Amino acid sequence: MMKNNSFLKSIFFIIFIGVVVTVNGQESNKIDWPNFMAQHDLIWEEIPLQWNEGAFTGNGQVGMMIYATMEDNRIDFHMGRQDVTDHRGAPDKKTSMGVKGTGLYDFSRLDVGRMALYPVGKIQSASIRQDLWNAEVRGTIYTDLGEITFRAFTPYDRMMNVIEIHSTEKKQNKKLSYRWEWMAGNPITPRVYAKPDHPHTLNYKPNPNPIVKSEKGISICTQPLLAGGDYATAWTENKTSENNSTLYVSIANEVPKADVSEKVAIKTINDAKAATLKNIESAHRNWWHNYYQKSFITMPDAKMESFYWIQIYKMATCSRADGPALDLMGPFYKNTGWPSLWWNLNVQLTYWPFNTSNHLDIAENFINLIDDHFDYMIENKSGSNLGDFAWATHNYWLYFKYKGDDEAIQNKWVPKAKEILERYKQKMVRNSEGKIELSPMGSPEYMGFKSFPNTNYNLAILRWLLNALIESNTRFNTAATEIDQWKETLKDLIDYPVDENGLMIGSNQPVDISHRHYSHLLALYPLFQLNPDSEKDRELVDKSVVHWHKIENGKGLVGYSYTGAASLYAALGRGNDANGLLQSFLDGKIGTALLLANTFYMEGDGKNPVIETPLSAAASVMELQLQSWGDKIRVFPAIPDSWDRASFKNLRASGGFLVSANRQEKQTQWVSVTSLVGKPCVIKVPDWEEAYQISEGTKIKIEKISENEFAIDLKKGETIVLASNQRLKDISIIPIMHSKSEINQYGVKKGKSLKYRMEYTVPEFKYKK
Repeated sequence: MMKNNSFLKSIFFIIFIGVVVTVNGQESNKIDWPNFMAQHDLIWEEIPLQWNEGAFTGNGQVGMMIYATMEDNRIDFHMGRQDVTDHRGAPDKKTSMGVKGTGLYDFSRLDVGRMALYPVGKIQSASIRQDLWNAEVRGTIYTDLGEITFRAFTPYDRMMNVIEIHSTEKKQNKKLSYRWEWMAGNPITPRVYAKPDHPHTLNYKPNPNPIVKSEKGISICTQPLLAGGDYATAWTENKTSENNSTLYVSIANEVPKADVSEKVAIKTINDAKAATLKNIESAHRNWWHNYYQKSFITMPDAKMESFYWIQIYKMATCSRADGPALDLMGPFYKNTGWPSLWWNLNVQLTYWPFNTSNHLDIAENFINLIDDHFDYMIENKSGSNLGDFAWATHNYWLYFKYKGDDEAIQNKWVPKAKEILERYKQKMVRNSEGKIELSPMGSPEYMGFKSFPNTNYNLAILRWLLNALIESNTRFNTAATEIDQWKETLKDLIDYPVDENGLMIGSNQPVDISHRHYSHLLALYPLFQLNPDSEKDRELVDKSVVHWHKIENGKGLVGYSYTGAASLYAALGRGNDANGLLQSFLDGKIGTALLLANTFYMEGDGKNPVIETPLSAAASVMELQLQSWGDKIRVFPAIPDSWDRASFKNLRASGGFLVSANRQEKQTQWVSVTSLVGKPCVIKVPDWEEAYQISEGTKIKIEKISENEFAIDLKKGETIVLASNQRLKDISIIPIMHSKSEINQYGVKKGKSLKYRMEYTVPEFKYKK
């Protein structure tokens, strides 16, 4: 039985020693992971009062957000399942996304509902800890009649949530019993709340009410859909005494099938009860512990380090290989004006951190998204918004680049790239000088959906597309005639439009208003069609970024304007500037947007979750320590001057490499590179004049090819450890210890609750139970 979590009543400074020690130049992992991760746990000193302050658990498909509704004296465990959407435009499919003629009202996310915990006494306060290492939330709810402690987690291998409860509530020495109540979600698109006067809202027909019943000790809520099929939630409470219980809540979605979800949900409950809670917990923890240890990163900035590791946790709560592609909120449902997936920046930024953090395995759903919807997208995004989908295929290409899978690029990406190029050809116009220009197209969100000739957004994407096609087909010695044509197109393509302030939006549109999107800067990052190693390109981009952020005092900027600028400066090797922008982001100085205490990010007066921005910030953080573009692995390329040390282990680099490195006293001590597929590589270490192999085993040739750059040809599975001092023996990674005042900075702290509820006005949903 779960005991009272006394540790939640006080927070202790955790002292740990974690070290990767060396044995004759070989690494041996001795990191104390539980203690290292514990310093990054989110801790609530105040009770979370709404979704925007909640604690969260998930397994990439199912999850829950935990917060209080004080006016009703209850704790909400708001349930969600990421693939629960409508499918009105495609009755025979799970979703109508990707079906011609459908829109958000047809395939919107839908609210599953919440389990509400009602104490007997009046809720007064709470202390809650989100345990990252074990992927669970533990808390104590203090009432005027005693305490209710809980533990909640979402087993990784089961489509369900688990909540353990222990109560000490009593009155006149008589124990009192809390109660659970199921509150079904209103099965309509939340667009009706966000846009009450929209014509689609006025003509919107709600789904039928849910059907709630009990069967053999299990309660079931089945939600039929107008389009056919249904999804279902099942729950049962296993009470070991009047004041101790375990609640199992499963969510099944077998759409478009009808009368199946209920059976699956019930089976999930029964299977869990038969497996025992201890075994479920063990399998869950094993998965998470293995997940975290796929890579490691530490830095002197305790807040940034915590933020990074919370995003690594968030990634796996929201994404899994066999789940749907990650939308704007993952499994943590909230009424929002944007209940789906967006293509003009959101999905691209969302998946960036999966690459370098070495978590490509849980990003496979993005590859499936492109494969499943390519034909639809190429037909329906070939107008002024062609660049949006074309840019998304850059993520597709990056996924296989980081895997080092050239065959997949050639066989899976190249055919798609050729089709996109055909659409771009329809936009090409020869001018009087024989140069190729692009007809008017969009540059995301600048002046809404207005089009401009020769947008830098599309010119950059087109250049990347052509160069990547040339690279892949040259490697496989295919399409010789096409390669010549692609090279000719590149030669004739008009230059990027620029003015005295740098890169423009298009040839007839300067950046003359404050604008949150960095679409006009994609040529440098993330596409690297402008070369940060070129002084001319560096000057152009630097001028462009400075102008972008200062015009109209940055009044139009939001969170990703800061993470994007940080990545741009990191690519330029300007670590101080990148760090400064990240600090603005972490401090919440991000215009009208909000970075919340639970690290979720909101726009639209705090009502609309947009998950890509904090995830993109995690990518920006990694880029201070490792970058891989231009066929070079760049180690500590943008370390701020204030960082005297930093370390990472098994971050992934483009080409299929795992890289580890340690920096002490502002000097790179050593670098380890493992080739997963057997490619040669170039290592660039800015503060090294020479590089020597200090690892034992086969001696591998190291060729200095230019200043700070060293070419190495590794076979598949080979590892080399390099140092600038050939006598170095200490190959260690020491997690940086932080003071008591620096750890556990996230979660709602005393006196820091949000001042008002950030929700759309929603009428009470009444249904017959």
